[in-house]
Amino acid sequence: MSKTISFIAHQDDDLLFMNPDIASDVQAGWEVWIVYLTAGEVAYKPGRTHWGMDYADLRIQGARAAYARAAKVANSWEYEPRTFAGRQVATNRLNGTNVHLVFTFIHAAEGADNGDLYRMLHNPSFVAKPIDGRPGYTKTQFQAMLKSIITTVNPDFIRTQSTIGHREIDSNGNPDHIDHISGAILTANAAVNNQNKTLLRRDEYQNYIIAEYEENVWGYWRDEKSAIWDQYWPKDPELQPWSWQNVMGRQYRPEGRIFFPGTPWVPPGDF
Repeated sequence: MSKTISFIAHQDDDLLFMNPDIASDVQAGWEVWIVYLTAGEVAYKPGRTHWGMDYADLRIQGARAAYARAAKVANSWEYEPRTFAGRQVATNRLNGTNVHLVFTFIHAAEGADNGDLYRMLHNPSFVAKPIDGRPGYTKTQFQAMLKSIITTVNPDFIRTQSTIGHREIDSNGNPDHIDHISGAILTANAAVNNQNKTLLRRDEYQNYIIAEYEENVWGYWRDEKSAIWDQYWPKDPELQPWSWQNVMGRQYRPEGRIFFPGTPWVPPGDF
């Protein structure tokens, strides 16, 4: 059986930016792991009405509903706490399938707050404390946990968001979300051997900027991407029926950002 792991910053990034690829894995009956690198709890700013653990839980419910639709089974999950590198991590498995969702509950970035992924990446002594009360992580500890997930599952390949999203500037002059980039770099750092060479194939995916590209997803898979999204967004009270409809027909990977086993990995020096 084929296996894939996708590492995601927030509970909707996979549905928006890595579908229909992930949905295709699920419907092929593969063992599919999705690791959410933040809680996605959205710290308060003007105009926001939901934040904190309650909001994170709503988004988790949305992710569960979405993956049940992707697998075309009942929305029924088992809580299966797993231990990776000595850390117990919240894991859910979709009953009757090989779909697993992993939640780290790391504090997300919003507005002027750079979030804990960025802080870990740039300050090795910083301790990121998950919002669900689990023990905190330094950068080394967090990357060790991610590496343990990778080596335990032993997937055929890994997906991350773009590690160069800060260079992918949209027409309004905006770069990608800081969590997307930070989480992708931390994962890429974990997915190498002690010579900094890629352990397993890793594919990067572009995010917000794809809304400006031409549509490249049509037919069955466009319909599936939309149907899966339609299970998520009603659970997220910060979204509307029209939210993110502009990416339903799009999925892109940055050119040259597939890292095959043995490829040297050097994090971008300008982020």
